[in-house]
Amino acid sequence: MRSLTSAMSTAPVGLVYREAEPPPAFTRVRLAQGEPAGPVIELRNSYLGGQSGRRILQPWRQGPDRSLVLLDLGWLVDGAKMPDFPPEQIQPQGYRMPTPHHFVLSGAAKGTAGPVDEVDEAALRRRYPGHWFQGVVVLENSPDPLLHWPVVPEFMPDRHYAYAIQWLLLGFCLTGLSWLMWRRRHEVH
Repeated sequence: MRSLTSAMSTAPVGLVYREAEPPPAFTRVRLAQGEPAGPVIELRNSYLGGQSGRRILQPWRQGPDRSLVLLDLGWLVDGAKMPDFPPEQIQPQGYRMPTPHHFVLSGAAKGTAGPVDEVDEAALRRRYPGHWFQGVVVLENSPDPLLHWPVVPEFMPDRHYAYAIQWLLLGFCLTGLSWLMWRRRHEVH
């Protein structure tokens, strides 16, 4: 969580492709000379605040090397019409996160455009050849009527360690109580 908090307070850096690129680590980035490379992908079964909806993703080309990145434009509630917005309306600046993966059943739609249950990353790379960045860039400011997707890591060490300490203390308390009960039972009267 500390790395996420520090990423939010730092200025965005340019997204530069490197051959041995590390996985996304919630860094704040800005796309240079960004433009859409293809149609939007509507990732269904995405819940926000208890409501069912879909995440709107789109491949974008950026920079002088025309490298590719999957941009997370935002979240749209089910039943709402997908708006058409010009690329100039999108401020391509946000946070790098891992690609969203859903647990899907057999028969789920996997694809590179339109409504899908899972993004087919291999097909996406075949359809749009070039240098691809791992993960997605979640926009800081989603265009209306899309809602901003929360930038939260799947594993938050601070929360995990707090739970571990909580259960460890509970274990010590129960051990102490059981020792006291055993001692009272075996006292000589």
